[in-house]
Amino acid sequence: MTEIEWNDSYSVGIDLIDEQHKMLILRIKDLSEAVKHARGLEKILKTLDFLIDYTEFHFSTEERHMKKLDYPGLVPHKQQHEEFTFTLDRLVEDFEQDGATEALSNSINTFLINWLVKHIESIDKKFGKFLQEKGFGKN
Repeated sequence: MTEIEWNDSYSVGIDLIDEQHKMLILRIKDLSEAVKHARGLEKILKTLDFLIDYTEFHFSTEERHMKKLDYPGLVPHKQQHEEFTFTLDRLVEDFEQDGATEALSNSINTFLINWLVKHIESIDKKFGKFLQEKGFGKN
């Protein structure tokens, strides 16, 4: 099973966003552990529900700042957030219907990690640079 740990290469240079990314990584690790140790469908679904809620909170935080500062990459960035949310919702539905199969568990885990890392390294870092240029997050 794929695993993830926070490291400084994921930093976008904005403390607020970095802290939220750290929380997302922690929750993905919680999900991985719940699946790996077969902690039961209820525990896994509860962890997934929290992850979904936190993801929505994080995305809305980013998008609010993008709108406020007229970020030119808002539309494609928001589309990626929507695609992620749609895919995650479908995976949760599959999980609820089929249970905690190893294949589905691995798919969810791999999807979450791969998407988050790719999104941070390509899309969020551009947004972080934009925020830094606007003076956001500087003391």
